[in-house]
Amino acid sequence: MDSPKTPEGAIPDELRDWLARDHDAVPVASPSEASELRCDARLVERLTTLAGPLRARRVFVAGCPVVHHPSGPPIAAAFHGQLLVRDNPPGVLASRALMSGWVLVDPWPPDVGFARGTDLLRQALARAFVAVAVAVAVAE
Repeated sequence: MDSPKTPEGAIPDELRDWLARDHDAVPVASPSEASELRCDARLVERLTTLAGPLRARRVFVAGCPVVHHPSGPPIAAAFHGQLLVRDNPPGVLASRALMSGWVLVDPWPPDVGFARGTDLLRQALARAFVAVAVAVAVAE
């Protein structure tokens, strides 16, 4: 497990392991205290708001919020002011691959063309949510 000295921008080991693991059901984890958070409280609220319409479930892992599909797999996470989204969000979100199946995106993207950055980010989470639902349905 990583130490509290994890450099800013580096994904904590416990979070990396959590995202890479299979989850058959939404895990139960106790909420972190504000002093244990590894990201700004505004980012926790942002992720919660973006994922809200999806009926996703939020847990905290190593002080980082992780949003899960109701069937179990994680679809997004936040840490150190950054946002991880499962699968491939649109390129206009200034993303970069961080680990297998996960892409780092700007949690507050600028507006692009006629689309608001927030709408694009919300759509990216919705696509990840649907991709997980399809994968779970196929596996059953």
